[in-house]
Amino acid sequence: MRRISVAAIATTLGLAGCPLPQPLPDYPAGTITPPRILVDEIDRNAEVVRFVPAGCPTEPVFPLTATLYDTNNIETVEARWFVNYDATNSNYYQASQDDPIPPDPDPLVLTRVVPPNTAAGEPQPFLFRPYNYPPPNGIPPVSGPPYPAAGVVRVVELVVSNGFDPAALEWPESSLPRRATLAGFETQVYRWTFVTVAPSASCAPGQPGCVTCPP
Repeated sequence: MRRISVAAIATTLGLAGCPLPQPLPDYPAGTITPPRILVDEIDRNAEVVRFVPAGCPTEPVFPLTATLYDTNNIETVEARWFVNYDATNSNYYQASQDDPIPPDPDPLVLTRVVPPNTAAGEPQPFLFRPYNYPPPNGIPPVSGPPYPAAGVVRVVELVVSNGFDPAALEWPESSLPRRATLAGFETQVYRWTFVTVAPSASCAPGQPGCVTCPP
C-alpha cells in the first residue's frame, strides 16, 4: 500500500512555500470577538493530512464543515473558503465559496453550522474537489485543468469573521486581500491539508494508509 512519511509531507509542503498546517484555530489580535470555530466538533477521525488518490476516473470529493460558537445571537457572520491562499496572486486569493451564517432563530442556541443548512434543515457542506485546483502559486502544474497528478499539496482554509473589510479586495492595496478585517475585528482560521498520491496498489478500502479511487 502507499505510505508517505511525515518528513516527506513536510518537505513537499516546504516546496509549496507553506508550513505544515495544523488543525488549530487562529486568533489574530483584536478587540471585537469573532465567533469561535469549535475544533472538537470537526471530524475527530480525520487525519491532519488527508491523502487524495491521483488520476481517478471519478474525481474524489471531500465534504467539509465546521461548527461555530457565538454569544452574539443577532449578527450574521461570514465564512470564506480559500484553497492554497496567496495574497500576491489574484488567482489564489479569490474565495472558493463565501457563506453568510445567520444566527439560529432560537436565541438560546449559540452554535451555527458552516456552511449553513438548507431551509429544510439539510446539511450542505463545502464540497472540496481537489482536481479543480492547481498546485500552490509558483509550482507549475504537470497538466490541466483539471489537476489530478500526484505530488500536489492543497491547503483548504476556513476563515470566519464578523468584520471583514469590504474594501480589502486586491493586492497590493491590501496585504491580505479578501480576508483582512476592519480595525478591531479578528478572524478565526481552520486548515485542512490534502496531498495527492498514487492510489494504493492493493489494500482494503478503509484500512489505515489505504488510498483508493472512488467507485
